[in-house]
Amino acid sequence: MHSDDVVISVRGLSKAYRLFDHPGDRIKQFFSFGLNRCHREFNALDDVSFDIHRGETVGIVGRNGSGKSTLLQLICGILKPTGGSVAVNGRISALLELGSGFNPEFTGRENVYFQGVLMGYTKAEMDDRFDAIAAFADIGEFIDHPVRTYSSGMYVRLAFAVHAMSDPDILIIDEALGVGDLFFQQKCLSHIRSLCDNGTTLLFVSHDTRTVRDFCGRALYLRSGRLMFSGDTPTALRSYFSEYGTPGNYQVRPNDAREGFQAVVSGDLPSHAVWTASPGTRGDRGARLVAVTVSDQNGSHGTSFRLGSVMKIRVHYLPSPDLQTHVNVELSNRYKQVVTSLGSSRLRLLPPRAQPGESLVFEMNLTLNLEAGEYAVVVTLGHPTAANRGESLDTSDPIGPIVVHWDYENDPVPFFGICGLPVSGLFEAPPRGEKE
Repeated sequence: MHSDDVVISVRGLSKAYRLFDHPGDRIKQFFSFGLNRCHREFNALDDVSFDIHRGETVGIVGRNGSGKSTLLQLICGILKPTGGSVAVNGRISALLELGSGFNPEFTGRENVYFQGVLMGYTKAEMDDRFDAIAAFADIGEFIDHPVRTYSSGMYVRLAFAVHAMSDPDILIIDEALGVGDLFFQQKCLSHIRSLCDNGTTLLFVSHDTRTVRDFCGRALYLRSGRLMFSGDTPTALRSYFSEYGTPGNYQVRPNDAREGFQAVVSGDLPSHAVWTASPGTRGDRGARLVAVTVSDQNGSHGTSFRLGSVMKIRVHYLPSPDLQTHVNVELSNRYKQVVTSLGSSRLRLLPPRAQPGESLVFEMNLTLNLEAGEYAVVVTLGHPTAANRGESLDTSDPIGPIVVHWDYENDPVPFFGICGLPVSGLFEAPPRGEKE
């Protein structure tokens, strides 16, 4: 591509913060005239360089604290870099903290025009856009009420509408699609997709790796403030998932279990694991969870699934040498309510035997007939002691969010409610010649 196509150019970008252990250390350092150093340096971003071209859709992935939000704020000019440079060619609309620029005493209408001025639009240009913004936000007469009277949902609707409906050259989104009600989220996703189809450059940060995979043709992977990879999205995501892995080489025996429970050669830990045990941790009685992977029925790894699709969970673990070791998976919603809890014991599967030091893999396929939303998975190793009771041997941290999505606006949903139960039905017509 030609240099004229570059809309964001980042060169050697760094951002460092001074961390003081005690408030008084700031005063000590100030009056020492640089002779005493009372702080530690924290590099939120360290020597990052890349280009983004016009019309590209680029995702940014990395764990919390990797520097993703800092990078976006530097690109938007909210922060000043410690070193390096950022050059932007085009009008940016950034959804970082939705509504953070709103004046609570202004009405929604006044805030729309105020945001337009900040983005460089004239009043006439905002007049042309206002009706579309108001229609997208869909908050009715509240558009002329002070923003301080808004619910959080109305706040989010108006903030997104202002930025997404402003026809930006560059749209920057930092985890802003997880807010608002489900129907509005779907509406936002559809609009963002149409913007990208019409040539808007998208820079997108999200922990929802499936959305990154679906939206972004390229991705940047950040780790501890450094750019570890820039390139095709699947490779970036594999690099990101590998951050959760800890090198290991756990030998296993051939599969001798019944259908549905697999013991396979695992070799090194999977690079796409969404959870791995911390080094040195041990469960009870010699049992230990090692790693967990999540994928769809085709083996594509990610944590976002279409409602009604199959989620495949693979659990790498070391069984207890003394006890029959079962694997259980618990799925809970955002309110921490247990949606389902099942595994090898409830499926009446017999765990295979293993020699000391040998690891096994349990695989379970779960059809997600659940309402769209966010869920968490907890994996447990256990040993049954009685009907519906057992001894816990090792437990993972909550894994997720597992996102179940559906386009409610355009696609008929198979059910409404918390979950879809097995159901059958038929119409009965009266016999011919008889009155109804």
